[in-house]
Amino acid sequence: MNNELQLFHERVDDIPLLVGVMTKLGLSEVIDRTLGEHWLHEGISNGWLTILWVAYVLSEADHRKSSVQEWVERHGTTLSRLLEQPLRKDVEANDDRLGILLTHLSDDTKWEQLERSLWAATVAAYEIVETGVRLDSTTVSGYHTRHEDGLMQLGHSKDHRPDLAQVKLMAAAAEPTGQWIACDVVSGEQADDRLYTPLIQRVREIIGRCGVLYTGDCKMAALATRAELVHQGDYYVTSLPMTGGVGQQFDTWVDVAVAGDQVATLIWQEKTLLGAGYEFVRPMLSVINDQPVTWNERVQVFRSLTLAQSQATALEERLQRATADIGKLTPAPGRGKRQHTTEESLVTAFQQALSRHRVEGLLTITYQKEEESTVQWVGRGRGGPNRETKTVTRVRYVITDVQRNHQAIRAQQDRLGWRALVTNLSEEQMSLSQTVCHYRNAPIMENTFHLLKDRPLGISPLYVRNDDQIRGLTRLLTLALRILTLIQTQIRQSLQRTGEELNGLYDGQPNRTTNQPTTARLLKAVAHQEVTLTKVVVGQQVQWHLTPLPDLILKILHHLGLSPAIYTRLVDNSV
Repeated sequence: MNNELQLFHERVDDIPLLVGVMTKLGLSEVIDRTLGEHWLHEGISNGWLTILWVAYVLSEADHRKSSVQEWVERHGTTLSRLLEQPLRKDVEANDDRLGILLTHLSDDTKWEQLERSLWAATVAAYEIVETGVRLDSTTVSGYHTRHEDGLMQLGHSKDHRPDLAQVKLMAAAAEPTGQWIACDVVSGEQADDRLYTPLIQRVREIIGRCGVLYTGDCKMAALATRAELVHQGDYYVTSLPMTGGVGQQFDTWVDVAVAGDQVATLIWQEKTLLGAGYEFVRPMLSVINDQPVTWNERVQVFRSLTLAQSQATALEERLQRATADIGKLTPAPGRGKRQHTTEESLVTAFQQALSRHRVEGLLTITYQKEEESTVQWVGRGRGGPNRETKTVTRVRYVITDVQRNHQAIRAQQDRLGWRALVTNLSEEQMSLSQTVCHYRNAPIMENTFHLLKDRPLGISPLYVRNDDQIRGLTRLLTLALRILTLIQTQIRQSLQRTGEELNGLYDGQPNRTTNQPTTARLLKAVAHQEVTLTKVVVGQQVQWHLTPLPDLILKILHHLGLSPAIYTRLVDNSV
């Protein structure tokens, strides 16, 4: 009788936690109901395949199709027991099946229906409540060949890579959590201002009501966008762009405040002074479907102390660089040292330096004319006592000093940090201070974009080429982003309610605690616990063993509203 002991190990890590969150959300049912299946489809459904892929992306920080099947096989027992169905080897998550899933996700009609159903499921499962909607856009660059009418196009890059083709994402998130409601994937050359209204209309349909506050940056301030919101009974808060006629009006608005002709109100956020400003009301008129739309709009002109200090620092740096460059305009004579031989030439170079550093009128120079005379022989050859000579005079203009125009600099500093917001909310609905504080919550979208571009999602580069695959993979990663944001929101809200803090999340700092953990740090800490599923074979007897769950994992599961059974059933369900 062979009683040889055999052990087979399989790392579990954060996989049950991720699958548990998506199962509680009902993601599989939502996707299956939306995408459907081919009548010859075999194996796990598109919904469960999506959950597998999203779990792989978040657990392994990798979204390549080529690696998913190998990961599924490596964690085959864990995944099959979590899904409560067998997984076919070499087939279930291969490149072809993943490509078909991306093609389904690239369908605009199916995607819009999926987002509608997913938001309803999110609100029902996790009690997400939106007090308003924040909108913004970002770009995702890739080393793709640009094709006419293709999705990857050259455009204004928010990744500071104008040399690379890009795709643009326009997203809407619920405030204050930052949970995404909807997003549109469009070609990278499109301007932002035309993307707001279509997405707002979709969001209005998804949440099923009007009277919602929509907030966005200056690209949402197009008159047609504001008029559409008013026409539908919604509200807006946005900043005005300093272009066209608005730029000229803005100068007048700031002038009356700087001159003291308009009393400014201090703006506070709790006990922190943000700045000061004033507001006025103006009538607005637009036309929608040949029908006039009129409303009163509050224009809020305010000065942010933080922005003013930042711009003042930038101004000082420009003045210093300009002063250094101006000092180099008249070097000492020497080989290769260009000299200004006319006053006009020196003044032109000085003005160009001011313009280059954007400090026109803020610096002045003092210069003088220098002449040097030398006697030279006329003609070629050696000189002699009877050789004719001539006197040559060289002229150059030299800068002797660079002075600051302190009065002009002070006047410009007084105009730093000013912005203009517009809203159709009444003063009773949101005061000047409340509006400014609300608009300052812009990091809601910036933080989610950072999550999308950083580990574990790392959307760029996209390892697919065809447009349907690019659109589908981008949308899949936005689903993963929603799971990341959802976990983070639930953990933080639960910790805040209970007054608890988590420790053990920071490498090398076991006693450091936090009540504001990020999902990436949580998942990394869970993986470091090295929870392992072990198959023990002794002769004909087979037993399963799971590493006892550490307190950290139990606490995380508790705050997410998940039972430890999502881990322990990996053993209980053994056969």
